[in-house]
Amino acid sequence: MLNINQSIYGKIYFPVYSNRLKEIGHYIGATWSSSNASGIQSLVWRNQWEETQNEQHKDTLITYNYEDCKALKILVDKLSSIQESANTLSEIDFAINPKKNSTERGEQIHKQFDSILKFGHENYDSKKISFNSIEDVEVHNERKPGGQVGHKGVYRKVSKTPKIVVVPMRKICPKHNRKLKKSARGLTSRTITELIFTKNTIRKSVIKYTGLKGYCCKCKTDYTPSFLEKIRNQHFGYNFKAWIVYQRLFLRLPLDIIKTNIQELFNEKIGQSTVSEHILYLSTFFIAENNLNLELILKSPFIHADETQVNIKGVNQYVWIFTNGEHVYFRLTATRETDMIEEVLTNYNGILISDFYSGYDSLKCKHQKCWVHLIRDMNDDLWKYPFDIEYEKIVLELRNLIIPIFESIAKYGSKKYHLNKFKKSIIKFYDNIIINKNYNSDIAIKYQKRLEKYWNRLFTFIEYDNVPWNNNMAERGLRHLAVQRKISSHFNNGIHVYLLFLGIMQTCRFQKKSFFKFLLSKKPPDEYE
Repeated sequence: MLNINQSIYGKIYFPVYSNRLKEIGHYIGATWSSSNASGIQSLVWRNQWEETQNEQHKDTLITYNYEDCKALKILVDKLSSIQESANTLSEIDFAINPKKNSTERGEQIHKQFDSILKFGHENYDSKKISFNSIEDVEVHNERKPGGQVGHKGVYRKVSKTPKIVVVPMRKICPKHNRKLKKSARGLTSRTITELIFTKNTIRKSVIKYTGLKGYCCKCKTDYTPSFLEKIRNQHFGYNFKAWIVYQRLFLRLPLDIIKTNIQELFNEKIGQSTVSEHILYLSTFFIAENNLNLELILKSPFIHADETQVNIKGVNQYVWIFTNGEHVYFRLTATRETDMIEEVLTNYNGILISDFYSGYDSLKCKHQKCWVHLIRDMNDDLWKYPFDIEYEKIVLELRNLIIPIFESIAKYGSKKYHLNKFKKSIIKFYDNIIINKNYNSDIAIKYQKRLEKYWNRLFTFIEYDNVPWNNNMAERGLRHLAVQRKISSHFNNGIHVYLLFLGIMQTCRFQKKSFFKFLLSKKPPDEYE
């Protein structure tokens, strides 16, 4: 015996209100002679037959049982057919991965839209696709240095045979501008663990810096050599900290893995908090470079902007990106309100390239809306409404409008001289398809309003040379953060420092320069080769 309902419940959904055999049976072609046939009614027929011995009640009951068994056989055959041929039967779909239905004309539109989306990829300049083919960064650390209460401390052992480097004594008193004498207290020293990078190797070096103290007769104070004063309270050198930043940012390693790497590779025991402190310390070297990136972006003829949500200690906040395709700058806000953007772009007179988030619309600068977002949305909705004739007509006419434009860009580049000829076609499209047209379907009305609202902001790229028609550059800049968000479900307060380094790293990436070499060079990416 087998309970067929176990093969249906939660697995197969027929277009009926319940899994009763009568409801499913009527849908798949089974019939019953009696209009009121049911399990309860069969008990009535049985009782009537036993009381009256009327053969008509007996025949009705036998017929009912036969038709129930026949309906069950039809259902079992139907389930077998679904199991064997679900991928090919048009009336069957999958809840997780629905089939995509389309008309013949819609199928052609989908293929050409997919080509346009590929054309908008980061490397589209090097690929010729045929469409006819099928604020200042806030650096802070709220947590006090050192391990947490109750946690076991980490003790380091310094190498017994360090390399010794003698540094010069300080010569002038910083308070009285007097010449210093040698102090009677003699030498002072500081031991630093550093990493030495060559073309093919990496090795640890322990360096002991030592020098004489200077003494001022007037203020009667000993002064440590200037170099030793700079590395006061430091145990690791600059290169060591740069290597930690590289692992954290570029390789996306968690702090505990970085700590383990340091112990395994260099036999240095440090705590996670120390790793965070090193990253924070190194960030102070790059605040100026980060601010310089923003200045250069604001001088560009166009700016890409986008935003994404991040979870910081259980609270959702937003990371914003500004980029001109060469320099990248990130900013964090508590909400999706655009007050920060309005402040940053107050005096900007160029073109802002963005998606269709309404918060960008209030900015007074020129706008270019991202065609990739629009085409992706229209393509998805065309799959959802494959037989909506009105909507298909809008999509078809828009395709006929934009494909020649993108073919021209693929051939000549985004040049005003070659794109101006399409202005008449754009006006004709809006006159014939969009403006003052009466549509009945909701999806057609939705895109009619959207295309009319953003008419002047969809075709800004035609009026200027080399203005991108998509916002893929901003999405590329955010992609690293999106991947990191999947690895770590939330960030901590150190996200300000993380975003500072992320902006510099993505700047290096856009300029095709090594982020690690930049960290070691301590120069802006524009200045080192």
